[in-house]
Amino acid sequence: MFDATPGKLPHLRARHILAATVSSAVLLGAAGVFAAPNPFFAASFTVKTNPVTFGQAPSWTRDGRVLSSMPDGSGVEQVYVSALDGSDMRCLTCGLPGPNQFPLERPTKADWILFCSWRGQTFLGAPCFGGYGTDLYVMRPDGSQVTRLTAVDSGPDPQDNYHPAWSPDGNQLVWTRLDFHFVPQGGTVYTILLADFIDDAGGPRLANVRAVGPAWDAGIETQEWAPDGSGFLFTLWGGKALSGWMNGELYFMRLFGPGATPEHPVVSQLTDGSPAWDEQASFTRDMKNVIWMSSRDHPTWYQTVVSAAQWLGFDTPQPNTIFGPLFFQAVFDRRFQTELYMMDLSTRAIRRLTFDGSIVPEFHFDHTGKQLLWTETGAEVLGGPVGPTRVGSFHRHSAAATPGGTSAPTGTALFPSLAVQGATHELSPRAAAQAAPPPQVVAGLPLAVDAENQIAHQLQGLAQGGNCCIGAPSP
Repeated sequence: MFDATPGKLPHLRARHILAATVSSAVLLGAAGVFAAPNPFFAASFTVKTNPVTFGQAPSWTRDGRVLSSMPDGSGVEQVYVSALDGSDMRCLTCGLPGPNQFPLERPTKADWILFCSWRGQTFLGAPCFGGYGTDLYVMRPDGSQVTRLTAVDSGPDPQDNYHPAWSPDGNQLVWTRLDFHFVPQGGTVYTILLADFIDDAGGPRLANVRAVGPAWDAGIETQEWAPDGSGFLFTLWGGKALSGWMNGELYFMRLFGPGATPEHPVVSQLTDGSPAWDEQASFTRDMKNVIWMSSRDHPTWYQTVVSAAQWLGFDTPQPNTIFGPLFFQAVFDRRFQTELYMMDLSTRAIRRLTFDGSIVPEFHFDHTGKQLLWTETGAEVLGGPVGPTRVGSFHRHSAAATPGGTSAPTGTALFPSLAVQGATHELSPRAAAQAAPPPQVVAGLPLAVDAENQIAHQLQGLAQGGNCCIGAPSP
């Protein structure tokens, strides 16, 4: 059942012609009126810079320590555990083939740590952040008993397992699997997988592995589970359920509860159809809000193209294959920035939480549900500087802060105007290849370029041209 109610492949060089570019004019929606705000939505939110910078996607242990991935002495990414201030730091995977990244402690029991690794395989990207060659592993909290849970095929079509998440009871895992095929064979296949985590005398392993959700022709990234274990959040780029060309929106897939099973999940759109880049997500503990990252207050060419596509009713062919090139074009834009936002699920009111003007990737709550941890990245997210690490805290005893206090409500409608200029858009030279991308991945680039040119051509045939999309109704 699908409810459409509105609510990383690094290091590849490419060049394409972008006919629509963002002008300086942006229409900002008025701040919403928040009636009877829930405790988290009304709480103040403060952000502090941590004295130690961890790698991307640091996460908490149940006892308040931090799991992180950082380079070892030879420059290979490894998994570390330490106090928040960096003291008592120990490397858990040093001496093992790497890179090893994206560590997540098993909830409730805290007896296993999930992490991602290439282990010397053919690779592109970064383990669990997108690319190919990643498998899921677990190890004990002291780094012992390292066990591989998945196995990418060594055949001609690259594969990847990325962005996993534990269920709240630690008994299930969900993640996204990628299978790269040539366009005539259907292009890239994104599949959401659900598995039971078994820990018995036979050792840790996955069982009952199955695909969940419809077979979308789209880009997909799985996010975190709901605190009650009923399902999980995920991001979808493209697909017939969305409005506008490759517009990333946040969804919730309910697997358990009335009318929902893993075989027949109930999927609901949460975000509001904004042409912004919406990704990463977590529920607050009371499940009244979702926190996610968005580029809606920092418009770039991505918003321009999506806005035009929404207005034209344009859907790109084979978005599953186009998503890779789209990702490069979006995140390597020097203007690409994201912030954290909170949505009240009962009213759809949106509140902006951060004002750093950087890029907020993965973030995680501590076990109390009151502190968020993340490491920002600079412009050109996949090749830019890492840091600083931030700790965001909710203070539910006081009213929401003002912009000067790092938090304030914000409007949700951002529609950049368009200027049809035939401008050249080139990826940063910092995006040098780690390894030659497979031809299955490269094949998506001309499709993306052709789709963008189709949008530009359609705009040129309209009287309003590039000024079509400042909140105008569809033709």
